Amino acid sequence: MRVIGGELRSRVLAPPPKGVRPTSDRIRESLFMRLGDVEGLAVLDLYAGTGALGIEALSRGAKYAVFVDRANASLRVLKKNIQTLGLGSRSRVMRGDVLRVLPRLAERGDAFDLVFLDPPYDAEVIAPTLAGLRRESLLRPGAVVVVESAKRHALPPIETLGFEIIDERIAGDTRITRLEAARSQDQDHEMADQSEAGTGAERAERRATSKGSITRAPTVALFPASFDPPTNGHLDLIERSRQAFDEVVVATAINVGKTGTFSFDERLEMLRAVTANMDNVRVEGFSGLVVEHAKEIGATVMIRGLRAMSDFEYEFEMALMNRHLAPDLEVMFMMTRQEYLYVSSSRLKELVRFGTAIDEFVPPLVAKKLMEKLGG
Repeated sequence: MRVIGGELRSRVLAPPPKGVRPTSDRIRESLFMRLGDVEGLAVLDLYAGTGALGIEALSRGAKYAVFVDRANASLRVLKKNIQTLGLGSRSRVMRGDVLRVLPRLAERGDAFDLVFLDPPYDAEVIAPTLAGLRRESLLRPGAVVVVESAKRHALPPIETLGFEIIDERIAGDTRITRLEAARSQDQDHEMADQSEAGTGAERAERRATSKGSITRAPTVALFPASFDPPTNGHLDLIERSRQAFDEVVVATAINVGKTGTFSFDERLEMLRAVTANMDNVRVEGFSGLVVEHAKEIGATVMIRGLRAMSDFEYEFEMALMNRHLAPDLEVMFMMTRQEYLYVSSSRLKELVRFGTAIDEFVPPLVAKKLMEKLGG
């Protein structure tokens, strides 16, 4: 396990003790892309385990985090992570049963902007914990609560507990649900009064922002390919895709039908390097059916690039099969820009073998690695 983003990016976390189920790197990465900017927020990590979620928030600029757990083994690992990463001045660890700790937090006058709730999957504590957060007034206005639970278990009736669902994602057996505290009647009246203040344009902007923040779930697009190697044509498609979708997952496959120039790990390394500055793009590998991977990460759209009619014939057949296997997954074809129409991995490799420069077709890192592999 490692820290995914922020100032502590790539720092390794201590392994969890036996019996503890930490939130995977991939799920944390996807979650924090949906959460957006957490800088300056007060964070509460309940059933914290190793503290991976709270630590991720601190790495990304959260003001401070309170971690709560009752298991001594988990607390030892948690404290080790905090000490190793130098987060002691922005962290507070509280030992005890979460439902008993909540009143203690209220007595201290604590209130939070972001709460992580990740109990053991078989523990029926989600409903009482949510109720305790509301009862003890531990949530600041606009606070978000993230609940991690097992897909096989139904969530308690969220609305009756005083919360509204912002969005929900499924990854394997894991369900990630983002909640916001429902406003009381008095708060609704206060918000209405505030919404009528200012100019007509200011009022319209506030209403649009308010509606947009909770009515539309973020859209995840999957861009799968072998990327052997990544080219400027690939990067162009990724850049255009990330302008159209909230999150783009670039996935390189272990392609059983091809013998690649670059290993699976080398392709992942190159992709992560050339997309490092794209804040809503993440890179991962997969094996098996692409539609199953799309389902696992919660993608509703699959991106495919087209250069010529020959590409379309192949992609059209594949799209029909994928539609048969996954009717809810849309396929979006994107035309390659004119300057990249004739760029293909096989042609680039041939140019390198004959000593021709390919800098205009691939990122510098990729050009260097191709020369090392094939330039002789």
